[in-house]
Amino acid sequence: MVDEKAANQDDVHAVIGYAVALLLEAERPVHLHEIAALLKHEAEKASNEVFKHNCLNALRLIAEKMN
Repeated sequence: MVDEKAANQDDVHAVIGYAVALLLEAERPVHLHEIAALLKHEAEKASNEVFKHNCLNALRLIAEKMN
């Protein structure tokens, strides 16, 4: 169970890194609300359920940090 949680955290961190990379590539600001918006957009258009799940978990993590 601990390994599963660590793997999930790694996946969530990877998705956040992916979102930041997309923002940097597009020369957009890298702020928490920008990352959150991009993660929401990516989750909505995702056809891969694992990727969608990881985006939503990353979005929850970012939302916690914004409060």
